[in-house]
Amino acid sequence: MMRMSFLDRRVHERIVDKKKRLDALRPLPASVVRTLQQEMEVSYIFNSNAIEGNTIKLRETQMILERGLTIQGKSLREHLEATNHPKAIHYIERIAKRSLKEQDILVLHQIIMKGIDDEAGRFRTAEVRIPGADFIPPPAYEVSHLVKELVDWYNRNPDELRPIELSSILHHQFVWIHPFHDGNGRVARLLMNLALLNFGYPIAVILNVDRAKYYETLKKADGGEKAPFVSLVAAATEASLDLYLRSLEPTGKSDRLMSLSDAAKISPYSQEYLSLLSRKRRIAAVKVGRKWMITERELHRYAKEMEQDNSHR
Repeated sequence: MMRMSFLDRRVHERIVDKKKRLDALRPLPASVVRTLQQEMEVSYIFNSNAIEGNTIKLRETQMILERGLTIQGKSLREHLEATNHPKAIHYIERIAKRSLKEQDILVLHQIIMKGIDDEAGRFRTAEVRIPGADFIPPPAYEVSHLVKELVDWYNRNPDELRPIELSSILHHQFVWIHPFHDGNGRVARLLMNLALLNFGYPIAVILNVDRAKYYETLKKADGGEKAPFVSLVAAATEASLDLYLRSLEPTGKSDRLMSLSDAAKISPYSQEYLSLLSRKRRIAAVKVGRKWMITERELHRYAKEMEQDNSHR
């Protein structure tokens, strides 16, 4: 039986290559890893909360987490959404190499929603509707059974999904079940990263600037079209790998990030074409804020791929 595949072959090969490069550098320098993990943690917490409507900015999130400051004009809930998160991240880091349990999901929800939701750590007992979704989540009496099924599916991976595919489908299926009244998205992104950590990947950050695309691709997955959401998670995973590699590998001129307009000047591709390739993940560009950036190394990689494809025609 042919295994299911939701990820473009070139993207998958590119990510596997970068994962191998990172693994070849192990053991990683403790001081560099600590700095990277702190940076990733702040970015992850800010973006995960911002996707859900939290208005605390990135720099403010850093001040709350590192200095214990209170941001004037921000609600207690918004502060708790920031301060609850580190413990949840540390929890998934601790359990990543063992089988997932239903209790782990309840613990994650209890950690994330502590002081925010009176039902923290308990499955919902009433029906819910998701604004903008084209489906109604399963009834409350089915939630526990469906979560057990999902946990069993994840642990067995009967479809032989590759790590990014497995983490993506786990995320989508969890939000489809919608087992809690509140906090489902935050827990889903933690579970997604639990799966990635299990396979040795760094934490992936879905950016708030991609919020509309995030919800759009989840909606497509609801209708059975899972590839766009898997592609979005792959992009976030690759961005994290790129960050680690830029910090740990010896770098030269070809590894410096440049704008697509500058890249167009040293390649046969226009800025518009490079932008299209970036959005479609055909080329490994990095999003800095809302702006795509790329390295000369990645330009050469893409040109070589095109040469190989043309030679096989």
